[in-house]
Amino acid sequence: MSNLLVKELKRSKYRLLGLVGQGQFGRVYCASHRRTGRLFALKELDKERFPTHKFLRELRFLLSLQHPNIVTCYALEHTRTGRYLVMDYCEGGTLRSLIDEDIRLHPAQSLKLIADILAGLAHAHDRGIIHCDIKPENILLSLHPEGWTARISDFGIARLSQEITKDGTGNTGSPAYMAPERFYGQHSYSSDLYAVGILLFELLVGYRPFSGPPAELMAAHLNQPVKLPNAIPVVLQTIILTALQKLPARRFRSALEMLTAIESVLQMELNFGADWANSQLIQPTSNVTVYPFKVVHETILQAEVRQLVGMTEQNNIPRSRDSASSWIDVQGNRSHLSSNPKGDLVYQVFKSRIGCQSYPEGILNRKSEFGQVGEASLTTVRLPETIQELVVRPQGCFAIAQRAVYLISNDLFSPGVAQHGQKRLQHGIDSGAVPQHNVPRLIATLGGEFFAAIAPGGQWMATAVLEPGCLTRCLRIWHGSDGQPISVSHPLAHVFQLLALDSRHFATFSHTVDLQSNACITGALVEVFTRRGKSVGTLNLPVPLRGAIAASIPHRLVAMEPGHQNSVLLVDLKPLRISRVGLEIAPVLLTAATWGYVLISEAGQILLLDKYGQGIGRMEGPPNPTAIAILDPHVLLVTTWKHGTGNFYTIDLRQLEIVF
Repeated sequence: MSNLLVKELKRSKYRLLGLVGQGQFGRVYCASHRRTGRLFALKELDKERFPTHKFLRELRFLLSLQHPNIVTCYALEHTRTGRYLVMDYCEGGTLRSLIDEDIRLHPAQSLKLIADILAGLAHAHDRGIIHCDIKPENILLSLHPEGWTARISDFGIARLSQEITKDGTGNTGSPAYMAPERFYGQHSYSSDLYAVGILLFELLVGYRPFSGPPAELMAAHLNQPVKLPNAIPVVLQTIILTALQKLPARRFRSALEMLTAIESVLQMELNFGADWANSQLIQPTSNVTVYPFKVVHETILQAEVRQLVGMTEQNNIPRSRDSASSWIDVQGNRSHLSSNPKGDLVYQVFKSRIGCQSYPEGILNRKSEFGQVGEASLTTVRLPETIQELVVRPQGCFAIAQRAVYLISNDLFSPGVAQHGQKRLQHGIDSGAVPQHNVPRLIATLGGEFFAAIAPGGQWMATAVLEPGCLTRCLRIWHGSDGQPISVSHPLAHVFQLLALDSRHFATFSHTVDLQSNACITGALVEVFTRRGKSVGTLNLPVPLRGAIAASIPHRLVAMEPGHQNSVLLVDLKPLRISRVGLEIAPVLLTAATWGYVLISEAGQILLLDKYGQGIGRMEGPPNPTAIAILDPHVLLVTTWKHGTGNFYTIDLRQLEIVF
């Protein structure tokens, strides 16, 4: 993005958040309104292709289209660098992004998307506007808890493009979706319906009825009959064949007539084979390679492990330049930074205890020593209350308990003090018998139910507490060098998670509810704050989240989706993009690696995904998992527990010969 463009748009009502697309008419940006924070798409218009006097004549058509299934155009934004259409922003990307992935939509969802497109076309056709370029790239998607809503984009622009090409530059459009008459420079309302018929075929079958280079496509559209798989119900075959008639007069008479036919199918109980019987909204079509579950070490557990955190010397989080050299707790005591031991550390969280197992440096790289892994000593520290979450930072371990936060130096787990472990268990954190830096330090007392997020470098911590008798969460930001926390009033009562985004920002996640439907959770509101408590913006996510974690890609989150057990969400916050990834399993736990994501189901099925959500491998692991973690970029840790017994498994993913 050029500095001139950024400088120019600073004077406008919109703040650019990032480039989201490059279309045939120019670049498309995601932008937020400076006053309201609402997201919009700014579509750049090439001055040479669209002279101002011609475009302004067509702008009235764009502004007249107001329909839930059409991307609304609100205004034309002029700057010295160009002209930008201000339009609705759709966080789900284009229909092409769904079709190009190795996934298959449930047939009912495919029909609903087609119904959305036809509803938008009916509205436009009633106003005398023909789109002339219906294709997946021009269908934008908005997510909702039940699936997606399709919205047609580039209305009016396509029509203007048609008029411009009459000056002698030829026809425009996508040959794969063009009606026969389009190749001769003719178009009508039924030309749009022909393109919808191609889309319907593609969504149901997975490929288009005609393929090849432009010349072959033209011949096929003009002469080749459509061949439909027998798996498609007869009633849908009739709809597709009617829409794809070679002569316009033999097609549906209007978009409304075709929409009525689609809606009648949605009301039927169709026998669409296994695809229709399966209730999964989205599922992968390519088979992920199943690898044997090879365990390099297995240990019997004496208690249930509720969380695993792995740290290697190579991936230890470095302190940023502005990080504090120590943390000052609420008692005014300075907590010393621990010197991290050589090798790998694995932290295990039990009910009120934290265990740390030190793996000698490089032990997981030497096959001959795999059997020695279980012999590494486990040093345990007990806290006076149940531990909700453990966060490892350069200062040590931040233990987020039920009503307080503790900092545990890594020195407490070092071999030099391991022999005193039992003594520490007996005396606890109040004992003076152990040096101050070798006991858990009380960082903050919250006094009630709370959530917390800790900066990557451990310099600050944000907490959200539900005040008794109040419907608001009280936000506090604690800094290691400050005595008193910064308090921020947060008006939303439904905060369910805090997450540190980087060294300077954190986000609160709140449920959005529909009060008219028994307070049903319909989505999530993400509000981003600086480490000093200043709100810098909000994002309304149209789908609920559960268990969101940060991915290796900046500003990306991975989360499970309530209501869809066979999918996860990839959420990019800047600019906002949400992708729903269909899975072969129903995950209950997930973790992020530098190369992608690891998910595990209750039955023990382990699925490996790359950074973009594509499956790269699967294993049949142990059932009843309680925690998973990545110790090394390629070492997976899994614990299980059921009926008082459990195991700790170490898996070297490099043995699977997967290309990460």
